[in-house]
Amino acid sequence: MEHQQQTSGLTSLTQFFDQIDDTSLHDCDRKEIHLSGEVQANGALLVADPETGSIIGASANASEFLGIPMRSLLECNLHAVDPDLATQVAEALDDTQILHEVLDYTFTHNDITHDTVTHLHDGRRIIEFIPNNSPSPNEARKKMRICSKACARILHAASFEEALNIAVDAVRDITGYSRAKIYRFHVDWSGEVIAESRSDALPSCLGLCFPPGDIPKQVRQIMSIVPYRAIGSSRNDTVPIHSKSGVGGQLDLTWSVLRSVSKMHTAYLRNINVGAAFSSSLMYDGKLWGLIAIHDVNEGILPFDCWSLVQEIGTAVMLRHAQQQRTDVVDMIARLRQVENGFAAALRKDGDVESVLSKLMPVLCEFLGADGFAFQFGNNLHVTGQTPPPEFISEFINWAVRKHVTSDQFQTISLHKEWAPAKAHIDTACGVLIQPIVVHRVCQLIWFRGPITRTVNWAGRPEEKEDTRALGPRASFEKWVQLHEDQSLPWREAELQSAREIFQEFLDIMAAQLLLKEENATLRQFAATAAHDLRAPLIGLNVALEWMSEDGFKADSVKETHAMAQRSSQRMQDLTEGLLELVVLENQTQVFEPVAMQDIIQDVWHLLAIQIEEAGAQIDLQSAPVLSGTERLLLRLFLNLVSNAIKYRQPDRALRITISARTEQNGFVEIAVADNGMGIAAKGAERIFEPLQRLHSKDEIEGAGLGLAICQRIVNAHGGTLHLDTEYQDGACFVVRLPTHEG
Repeated sequence: MEHQQQTSGLTSLTQFFDQIDDTSLHDCDRKEIHLSGEVQANGALLVADPETGSIIGASANASEFLGIPMRSLLECNLHAVDPDLATQVAEALDDTQILHEVLDYTFTHNDITHDTVTHLHDGRRIIEFIPNNSPSPNEARKKMRICSKACARILHAASFEEALNIAVDAVRDITGYSRAKIYRFHVDWSGEVIAESRSDALPSCLGLCFPPGDIPKQVRQIMSIVPYRAIGSSRNDTVPIHSKSGVGGQLDLTWSVLRSVSKMHTAYLRNINVGAAFSSSLMYDGKLWGLIAIHDVNEGILPFDCWSLVQEIGTAVMLRHAQQQRTDVVDMIARLRQVENGFAAALRKDGDVESVLSKLMPVLCEFLGADGFAFQFGNNLHVTGQTPPPEFISEFINWAVRKHVTSDQFQTISLHKEWAPAKAHIDTACGVLIQPIVVHRVCQLIWFRGPITRTVNWAGRPEEKEDTRALGPRASFEKWVQLHEDQSLPWREAELQSAREIFQEFLDIMAAQLLLKEENATLRQFAATAAHDLRAPLIGLNVALEWMSEDGFKADSVKETHAMAQRSSQRMQDLTEGLLELVVLENQTQVFEPVAMQDIIQDVWHLLAIQIEEAGAQIDLQSAPVLSGTERLLLRLFLNLVSNAIKYRQPDRALRITISARTEQNGFVEIAVADNGMGIAAKGAERIFEPLQRLHSKDEIEGAGLGLAICQRIVNAHGGTLHLDTEYQDGACFVVRLPTHEG
């Protein structure tokens, strides 16, 4: 599970608020900063209709900047403001990708040159005038040379730490700001200053950590969408945007370079003695990794031509980071392959998979620096090192699979904060990494790490409960040292990538042998159980024939023993038909097609009408998706599950069967078939799916013990899963995961 914020293709903060669960947001996170209706007062903004060029909105100070009264400004078009401006705006690119385009149009206001930047968003052309206090071409070329040299040095730096230091020094040279720092997010969205360059005007932040609430969720999201942000003044200098009469809807300022700053953030900046600020987002693998954040004691917005230079340096830093990660991954995988080759040779030579596995597991545990390791293959769980109990591991895997169905990997450094039952096992399962691998069937590789004691240097004392904090900026930033003992070592990027590569070919060989061994054991057990179960009806038939023979096949004797012979014969027929069906399911390739679950349940109702009526049962179908599968097999699946509910009902209350479905994001649907019958003890949850296994004797309740085994084979044939919900208390609840037609 990777916590870094993803852009997810968003182009507006509105989409973020539309998608997120509002109940998960704190007060600070709920502020729709892109709909403020205000801009910073050190620049001005116009809103134009991209088709006609008519001005439909303007910041309150635009009339002063342009020398046109507001009323007149909102009734004219760009051509009336300045023909040259109108021509350049008309020639601006209308790309599907939102870009800031700098026009070759400048003007002077209050003896300050202003650059013009435009972009098209949400059907509106935004034009912004930004002050430039160093418009000299020579100065611009000097800054470009600094940027170019820095990028080359960053990419060829001996270490990533050296690259970071080159970056912050270059950013300060380009911007002239008092302090430049690189801020990296942790998995819990707290952050740490990992590089810094500064003058004596501002104190050092190097090595300090900041709590997640210092950068709220929607701010992190807009940082993922728009690559930079400039704040010209920490005073609350904003001006409203006036709209033309009749123009509806709020103006989306997601991409506005002059978007106003919240009063809480300006107060935050004043508390750390900052007059102006700028940040550039550091993106890695499509996710927000960190920031280049620069501060100055003086007010004044950073000239726009510096923005892209800082962004280029940030891009070089991320390229160097990716280069370092690739080097680390290649090195780890090379070592991994050496280990793999050795174990593969041992497996081919020895052939004893259990022996090889016992030697392999400690190596895999140590390879990722874990304290414990578990390997789950089917129902078998192998462990080594310091791990929680097997029952906990099985429950945890089920939780992780349900919780993170869209991810190929789950990782955390504090499992107990995400899943409450893990608190009892924090000593062995504080940090966890799960890597599913498909080898004949899905198996799980699980690494465990215990908690470590680490010292965190906070910039000010973090609140114990962030969600109870008043809506306001922090005032204290004095160093606060805190010991943490509830997190494991973080999983490095190289470790996560290596986990995906681990022993694919070797595990395939090993899993094939495990599968063969498992199937042979199952076959022996199955043959013994089948022989035992077939023996009883054969004895019954033999006894019936002996009785008839002893009585000379007299009519009365034949009539008396006929019922016993018929029951024995019927039981043999049921067993052989069930066994044959299991074999067919195991070996037959199925053709999938759309199957309406509504139709399946209706067919079940008709086929079991007599039994349903006799039991006084009610079937409540709460939702009915369209499945992808073989209709006759899906009918048999639900026929068996409903039959089971009827067979194992409580005699003293009316039977109620509820069938509900929940669609998952990965193309599967989870279907729960629940009843209020006898229920099944948790200890029998696995055994009930084995062929010829019964939790009740055949004298108590008739049955061959093959119904649920057939259900399991049907679900497996569809690439799904079937299990008993052991937490359900009102009877029995079987949970089936099947592919949907849409998936």
